[in-house]
Amino acid sequence: MRKTFYIIATLILATSVLAEVSWEIMPERTNVVSKNRTQLKLTATWSGYETLSVRTPRFKDLKGALVQDVVSFNESKPGDGGVKHTATFLFDLLVTNAPGSAVELGTIEVMSRGPMDSEYAVSSLEGPRLNVRSARTKWFLAAGILLLVLASLPFFLRKKLFRAKKEALPEKSLEDELLLELEECKNLKLKGETAAYFGKCESLIRSYLRAKYSIADLDSFSEKEAQENGIDHRMIRTAKELCALAFNVRYANYEPSSQEEKRIYDYLRELLIRNRPNRQRETDELYLKQEKI
Repeated sequence: MRKTFYIIATLILATSVLAEVSWEIMPERTNVVSKNRTQLKLTATWSGYETLSVRTPRFKDLKGALVQDVVSFNESKPGDGGVKHTATFLFDLLVTNAPGSAVELGTIEVMSRGPMDSEYAVSSLEGPRLNVRSARTKWFLAAGILLLVLASLPFFLRKKLFRAKKEALPEKSLEDELLLELEECKNLKLKGETAAYFGKCESLIRSYLRAKYSIADLDSFSEKEAQENGIDHRMIRTAKELCALAFNVRYANYEPSSQEEKRIYDYLRELLIRNRPNRQRETDELYLKQEKI
């Protein structure tokens, strides 16, 4: 389905920092379905070396929908004027209004604060209006079922004619995929592209911890939170140290030693291999059969 984006921007200027924060509101679609869910994405963007604290936006006049869930994550990467930072918030909304009406997002309150500020700077965004429609009619449902039957027919005919089982290839785990990317980092190291090498390793660390342990912001994730969630706090501490090292290499002209280059690689490799799910191999199955004979 084609998505229509509304972009509403506002600028927040903190009193003690130079970073300028802009906000974007992007609804998943403008025509939403009654009693169904839709997603709303709010993104804060700023450039520079300042680390800002951005709070979860608040709906002050939301009408016609309920907030079911919100997920947030941060990202920093090189850009014009230094480092480009983004803080993204994904709201899962349940549409409660009847077809023919609208969801009024109303005023959305956003807040940010610089490292030297004692209070949050508050600003307001005006959310777009979402039109509510009914679910698909029975004719669309019948057509969908017919298309599904027609699409499945060749599969059943092939199975009946050849009577052959198709062995599905084992899906690659997240750890396997990242291990392949880690091996590609060696080329950057061999070419002498040290900053790019550390940048790629840092990206892999943050991406894996976000996907595996739902750590959206590693820098603000405390060891106490790690213990409460059953995560090895020593692993988190080392990850923070290596990400800080990578940042200094990329932006502070720090020249790492060969031992430091090896350390970030070894940390990633051991972490991924240790968490990689074990799969039964063909040799294991043959061994088990021999044991039964």
